[in-house]
Amino acid sequence: MFLQKTDPTTIFSLIVIAGVSAVCYTVFYRLYLHPLAKFPGPWYSRVSSIPLALLSYFSLELKWHHLMEKYQGQSAIRISPDMIFFPKPSALREIYWDPKCNEKGGIYNHGGFGPPHLFSTLPSVNHKPLRKALGAAPWSIGSLKVDWEPRIDNHVQLFIAKMTEKANANESVVLCDKLAQFAADIMTIFTFNEPWGFVENSRDERGLLASFRRDLDFIGWSQRFTFFRDHIMKIPGLAGLLTPKPDSHSGMGYLIKEAGIQVNNRERNISQGLYPEQPDFLQHCLDARIDGHSLSPQQKQTHVTLLIQAGADSTGTTLGSTLRFLSVTPGALDKARKEISAAESSNLLSTPVKYEETRQHLPFIAASVKETIRLTPPFPNWFPRIVQPEGKTIDGIYIPGGVDITSNPYTVQRDRELYAPDPDNFRPERWLVEGKEAEYDAATYAFGMGPRVCLGKDFAIMETFKLVPEIIRRFDIEVLNPGKWVVAGGISYNRDFVVKLRARD
Repeated sequence: MFLQKTDPTTIFSLIVIAGVSAVCYTVFYRLYLHPLAKFPGPWYSRVSSIPLALLSYFSLELKWHHLMEKYQGQSAIRISPDMIFFPKPSALREIYWDPKCNEKGGIYNHGGFGPPHLFSTLPSVNHKPLRKALGAAPWSIGSLKVDWEPRIDNHVQLFIAKMTEKANANESVVLCDKLAQFAADIMTIFTFNEPWGFVENSRDERGLLASFRRDLDFIGWSQRFTFFRDHIMKIPGLAGLLTPKPDSHSGMGYLIKEAGIQVNNRERNISQGLYPEQPDFLQHCLDARIDGHSLSPQQKQTHVTLLIQAGADSTGTTLGSTLRFLSVTPGALDKARKEISAAESSNLLSTPVKYEETRQHLPFIAASVKETIRLTPPFPNWFPRIVQPEGKTIDGIYIPGGVDITSNPYTVQRDRELYAPDPDNFRPERWLVEGKEAEYDAATYAFGMGPRVCLGKDFAIMETFKLVPEIIRRFDIEVLNPGKWVVAGGISYNRDFVVKLRARD
């Protein structure tokens, strides 16, 4: 009756007033009445999750981190309505090693990487058996050295041969792209026993890397904008329109399709008694058991794709950043080269360099890799955990139950006190000071930590410890363009690092 007697203009006005009132109340509540209202932070982040999403979408995350320096004296900062950020390394153990905080926040459940997998599985009751099934032998450093290092050696030699061709032709090289392609090839070898040809063909095969980078803006938006992630992305059929299609001929869609084909082909071969001559991660997924049962078809496919998604560009980022830092930092490349020469003169290095040789005999180069990971982490993202219902005290601050608590490698690994007096400078020597390495390792959060630490951490370090010294050993590097370290969607990569290589005798 009321609506029948009221003209449309009045109805519209009432709707607008109701909407504005709801927004005003929400803003007032989140600023002054919310259980987290006492925590400092930018007013816009305390009111809505949209600012964090916009910062990611427009690739302004690094600028935001520097703006947050005004809160550097604070132990806990509210960065969204229901998320508290801890910027100090002292909080890491309480957040990520406490088994009661092993429940991941909803930010992981954005759907940008496809169906749930080991990384995005939220409930710890589901994650623990899945981690146990997939986290066995292939990832131990012993298994990597025995089963995988010889295969990495072969690809290092192929990469050096291709770069020698470029050097002999006096061609410039976008080195960051070539290193990312090397890492992508290694991941396809690890997954399918065969490289996709990134290095051999000197190109981004099927546009895989470019596709992944294009998707980062959407991934960042969907993971950080709470309403979009929890409601819009749950609309039936919408996620399928916004995420990669498995019928694509390139990019992530092609990767999804190829993973399905590879799983089906391998299972058909196994049914005929045909097994691969060498182990690979695909076989590991097929052999994995949870309570005596195989992984589901979807779990097999998604974990095969995740490995390449997570391990290709991220390791390429570490490789590219390490060589850029060494090349543009005065004296650093010369120091690395002298270290290699000294080890060679004592017959301590193989061809190509072994992982253990870098670790034991090339301490400056090993420290350079660690310093690079500190300054330009491959995943400078939020990795929230949910506080248990009874609440938790972190760094002397009580956090109520149900709240997301998080940290971020970019901020933690530039702590003003721990890395004083020059936390923003590339100085590998800091890792060589007696007693400091363990302290810095405890604050290194680039690959996560605790029960959910990155499975491929040692694999990435092995690749880097092998290829970086081999490139320095074989080439002089002339930097034509230092390029740029880009962060989008909580993931980083290098752009336009251009050099000329000259083969050394």
